[in-house]
Amino acid sequence: MSKTFLKIDATFKNLLRLYNRNNNETLKILEKENFSINDKQLLDWCESGVEAGYTQLYHRYSKSVYNSVYRLVTEVSDAEDLTQEIFISLFSDIQKLKNIENLGAWFSRVAINKSISHLRKNKVYFSDVEGANIIDDSEESLEEKQMLDGKIEELQQTIEELPTDTRTIVNLFLFEDMPQEDIAQLLGLSHNTVRSKYHRAKKKIYETLQQTVCNE
Repeated sequence: MSKTFLKIDATFKNLLRLYNRNNNETLKILEKENFSINDKQLLDWCESGVEAGYTQLYHRYSKSVYNSVYRLVTEVSDAEDLTQEIFISLFSDIQKLKNIENLGAWFSRVAINKSISHLRKNKVYFSDVEGANIIDDSEESLEEKQMLDGKIEELQQTIEELPTDTRTIVNLFLFEDMPQEDIAQLLGLSHNTVRSKYHRAKKKIYETLQQTVCNE
């Protein structure tokens, strides 16, 4: 492992803490970054030992990776550690990354897999529901869609209060745009179980949001 990489590794946690604190100065710096350089060029820089390649890739994808991890593990310290581990692992094999067509999607999938493994290590179990009914979730009423408008914070808070297995399914479906069939395969569940858990969670979320609207 190069000295350049070790130097990049040492900055990960400090950068993550700056992101979490919504540090205005850091956000302004990131906004000024030159994003016209494509991923392939940055990977070429990394392969040549240019520190800016690692730094730019980290700035480009670390926040989305952290968000994906945090939504699933829900603990800031765990999300920071896992994000650091993800970038250490990915940056240790630049040649492999150069063969990835969509780097952002790949980072997201690695983040999800790493988070699910973490949950399982912490004895979070995903199990099928006996007699889960087949539910058609293909359509939502206009009233339901309107209820979500401008209610992102309330939505996220309500999701965080769900049981871990159900919360995982909801976050993967809503925020990671993962098809329910893929969620079922990832968690080792039947498709019917995923659909059933999501449907029940959605009903609870809508009821909670409706109650919030009534109390306003």
